[in-house]
Amino acid sequence: MDIRELREQMDGIDRELVALYCRRMETAREIGRYKQANNLPVLDQAREQELLDKVAKLAGPENEQGIRALYQLLLEQSRRRQEQDRQEP
Repeated sequence: MDIRELREQMDGIDRELVALYCRRMETAREIGRYKQANNLPVLDQAREQELLDKVAKLAGPENEQGIRALYQLLLEQSRRRQEQDRQEP
Protein backbone atom coordinates (compact mmCIF):
# COMPACT_ATOMS: atom_id res chain seq x y z
CA MET A 1 0.00 0.00 0.00
CA ASP A 2 1.23 3.49 -0.75
CA ILE A 3 0.77 6.62 1.40
CA ARG A 4 -2.30 7.75 -0.57
CA GLU A 5 -4.09 4.47 0.05
CA LEU A 6 -3.14 4.51 3.70
CA ARG A 7 -4.47 8.05 4.07
CA GLU A 8 -7.72 7.06 2.37
CA GLN A 9 -8.00 4.21 4.84
CA MET A 10 -7.37 6.65 7.71
CA ASP A 11 -10.01 9.02 6.31
CA GLY A 12 -12.54 6.18 6.39
CA ILE A 13 -11.66 5.41 9.99
CA ASP A 14 -12.04 9.11 10.85
CA ARG A 15 -15.54 9.18 9.31
CA GLU A 16 -16.50 6.19 11.46
CA LEU A 17 -15.05 7.81 14.58
CA VAL A 18 -16.98 11.03 13.97
CA ALA A 19 -20.22 9.10 13.52
CA LEU A 20 -19.57 7.12 16.70
CA TYR A 21 -18.72 10.30 18.62
CA CYS A 22 -22.02 11.87 17.55
CA ARG A 23 -23.94 8.76 18.61
CA ARG A 24 -22.11 8.75 21.95
CA MET A 25 -22.94 12.40 22.60
CA GLU A 26 -26.61 11.82 21.81
CA THR A 27 -26.67 8.89 24.22
CA ALA A 28 -24.91 11.06 26.82
CA ARG A 29 -27.69 13.60 26.35
CA GLU A 30 -30.33 10.92 26.95
CA ILE A 31 -28.48 9.75 30.06
CA GLY A 32 -28.36 13.36 31.23
CA ARG A 33 -32.12 13.67 30.83
CA TYR A 34 -32.59 10.51 32.87
CA LYS A 35 -30.25 11.78 35.57
CA GLN A 36 -32.03 15.11 35.73
CA ALA A 37 -35.48 13.51 35.90
CA ASN A 38 -34.29 11.25 38.72
CA ASN A 39 -32.31 13.91 40.61
CA LEU A 40 -28.99 12.18 39.97
CA PRO A 41 -25.70 14.09 39.73
CA VAL A 42 -24.03 14.52 36.36
CA LEU A 43 -20.72 13.13 37.65
CA ASP A 44 -20.55 9.49 38.69
CA GLN A 45 -16.88 9.01 39.57
CA ALA A 46 -17.22 5.29 40.26
CA ARG A 47 -18.81 4.69 36.85
CA GLU A 48 -16.14 6.76 35.10
CA GLN A 49 -13.30 4.89 36.79
CA GLU A 50 -14.93 1.57 35.96
CA LEU A 51 -15.22 2.61 32.31
CA LEU A 52 -11.62 3.86 32.14
CA ASP A 53 -10.36 0.58 33.58
CA LYS A 54 -12.50 -1.44 31.17
CA VAL A 55 -11.37 0.39 28.01
CA ALA A 56 -7.73 0.32 29.15
CA LYS A 57 -7.96 -3.44 29.47
CA LEU A 58 -9.62 -3.73 26.04
CA ALA A 59 -6.92 -1.57 24.42
CA GLY A 60 -4.04 -3.54 25.88
CA PRO A 61 -0.77 -2.33 27.37
CA GLU A 62 0.52 -0.71 24.19
CA ASN A 63 -2.52 1.57 23.86
CA GLU A 64 -3.62 1.90 27.49
CA GLN A 65 -2.32 5.41 28.09
CA GLY A 66 -3.75 6.80 24.87
CA ILE A 67 -7.16 5.21 25.31
CA ARG A 68 -7.39 6.51 28.88
CA ALA A 69 -6.60 10.03 27.63
CA LEU A 70 -9.16 9.73 24.84
CA TYR A 71 -11.87 8.47 27.17
CA GLN A 72 -11.15 11.10 29.78
CA LEU A 73 -11.81 13.69 27.08
CA LEU A 74 -14.97 11.87 25.94
CA LEU A 75 -16.25 11.72 29.52
CA GLU A 76 -15.51 15.41 30.02
CA GLN A 77 -17.44 16.27 26.85
CA SER A 78 -20.34 14.04 27.93
CA ARG A 79 -20.54 15.79 31.30
CA ARG A 80 -20.35 19.20 29.62
CA ARG A 81 -23.24 18.25 27.31
CA GLN A 82 -25.32 17.06 30.26
CA GLU A 83 -24.61 20.20 32.26
CA GLN A 84 -25.47 22.45 29.31
CA ASP A 85 -28.76 20.65 28.85
CA ARG A 86 -29.64 21.23 32.50
CA GLN A 87 -29.16 24.97 32.03
CA GLU A 88 -31.33 25.24 28.91
CA PRO A 89 -35.00 26.11 29.39
